[in-house]
Amino acid sequence: MKRSFKLLSIAALSAAALTFTSCGSDDPAILPPDVSNVVEKLQNGIMSGELSEDYTLSNASYSLTSSFVIKDGATLTIPAGTSIVADAKGTDVYIAVLQGGKININGTNSNPVVMSSSDGKPGDWGGLTICGKATTTAGTNVTAEVGGFIYGGTQDDDNSGVIKNLVIKGTGAQINTESQYNGVSFYSVGSGTTVENIAVFDGADDGVEFFGGTVSAKNIYLENLEDDAIDWTEGWNGTVENSYVVNTKAGFSTVVEADKDNKNPKLVNLTAKSIVGGTALQFKKQSGATITNLFLEGYDDNIDMKDGGPLANVIIEGEAAKLDTEYKAGTKVDISGWSFINGEIVEITPLVGEVTGNVTLTSDKTYNLTGSYIVKDGATLNIEAGTKIIVDPKGTDVYIAVLQGGKININGTVDAPVVMASAAGKPGDWGGLTICGKATTSAGTDVTAEVGGFIYGGTQDDDNSGVIKNLVIKGTG
Repeated sequence: MKRSFKLLSIAALSAAALTFTSCGSDDPAILPPDVSNVVEKLQNGIMSGELSEDYTLSNASYSLTSSFVIKDGATLTIPAGTSIVADAKGTDVYIAVLQGGKININGTNSNPVVMSSSDGKPGDWGGLTICGKATTTAGTNVTAEVGGFIYGGTQDDDNSGVIKNLVIKGTGAQINTESQYNGVSFYSVGSGTTVENIAVFDGADDGVEFFGGTVSAKNIYLENLEDDAIDWTEGWNGTVENSYVVNTKAGFSTVVEADKDNKNPKLVNLTAKSIVGGTALQFKKQSGATITNLFLEGYDDNIDMKDGGPLANVIIEGEAAKLDTEYKAGTKVDISGWSFINGEIVEITPLVGEVTGNVTLTSDKTYNLTGSYIVKDGATLNIEAGTKIIVDPKGTDVYIAVLQGGKININGTVDAPVVMASAAGKPGDWGGLTICGKATTSAGTDVTAEVGGFIYGGTQDDDNSGVIKNLVIKGTG
């Protein structure tokens, strides 16, 4: 909206000029008399309060110190590369767009907009909430579980703005025992809203959740959400195209949770990978979806009809879902061109096969032991302090073995031990660590071990198979 400026007298202008010329570079700028308090804060790099007019952020970084609400008729525009750092104050800190308001997040693939607390820890802040006027089975002018905001109407083509190339970290603040903030919450958001290239990392609740509405989204990366990655309810009937979900932390809820009425939303090209088991797709009550090109890997349960709803409501690859199907035949979503998440995603390094040279495992990576990992004669496996190896629970097929002449150097510390464990740590999940040396044994020399058929035993009592310090192992046997 246009701003009106009052005319100043010549004397006042002169005084203003004198005041301006006397300001040092660190003094706050003189603002026109009609600038609102919230705009004044924005011009000083602080986001707080209610925005009632159009405004474009111009600083490289902003501090989100409390709730920031974009009201009906106002538009907030956020240029590419903007960083918004949220105070870790839980439910008191969030960004909300009310019905009739708009947010235009104009990140680029190489220069996204980033919203995060300084540490990016789950539950630090409340994330982004958008309220629209599209239909929801909950009715019209419904009160949201977060913020008490109003949402829901009859305008399915409602436009709440543009969200492109946005990275969110550390959301999911707890409201009460039943409700939490998500990374992005879409309350009755309409199909006129553009949502492309969103990444949500390390949230204490869902990555994205749709409460009714008709909005669609494209290119969504969701990593280590403690509840659901993609959640919907109240008859959402949009489409999510090209989504990639990663779970490397145990205890999450699901990749997808659908609830209540089925308005047949669509998931096109969904890839989800877990190294900690868990449930992939959960449908509650009468909910359902049409899913094409599905690739699931590493989940204990691929389909869960939580309340015994009809499988016919879940159409996967053109057929009703099957509870005993692996759903690993789809083509993985290619995220190599998603530069907006480069440098942020968890790199899962599989451990399987043979070590024939000098290999070092470092604490800054996530390792997944998927089968036998054997250190051969003349090879050395080094493991840094704090390194965690998450093991697939496949019983005797999964283990680490050091053969005669090989070495393993486990260099854990008291404060940062090396940990080798299945996600659940249940007895019998995997085969543990086996080391074969050349020292004497009453069984003889070149004896065949009862595990793996490995050879052990000799005459070198000073044989050296490496160093094992501060190692924690769980779930073997």
